Formats: sequence, structure tokens, C-alpha cells
Amino acid sequence: MAYSEKQKEYTMKYLEKLKEIRFRVKPEEYQMYEKAAKEAGYPSMRQFYMDALAEKTEKILN
Repeated sequence: MAYSEKQKEYTMKYLEKLKEIRFRVKPEEYQMYEKAAKEAGYPSMRQFYMDALAEKTEKILN
């Protein structure tokens, strides 16, 4: 299925509502995080990162 201009418009409108967080890590750090995420049963690295950020934020703010 081809990506239509209307789909592109909807995607761009959705992305305007979001902020992006980007960071870089050394390859060995990434491997460590990836291993931890897999062992914890996370379906994706994104979810692992989001949960880690939420956990740390909760500890700081509460």
C-alpha cells in the first residue's frame, strides 16, 4: 500500500504534538541496556527507556 499525501498530512500533524528525546551511548552501554531490557521482558528498547525515565522521575519528584 502506497503512502498517500493524506496519510503524510495526518502523520505530520500527529508529530507536531510530540517532543523528541535523543541521546547517544557507547556501543558497550547500548549492549548492556539491550540485554537488561530483553532479560526484563520488554517488547522494545523504547518501552525500557520510558519505564526507566518514569521510575527515576517518580523517585526525584516524590
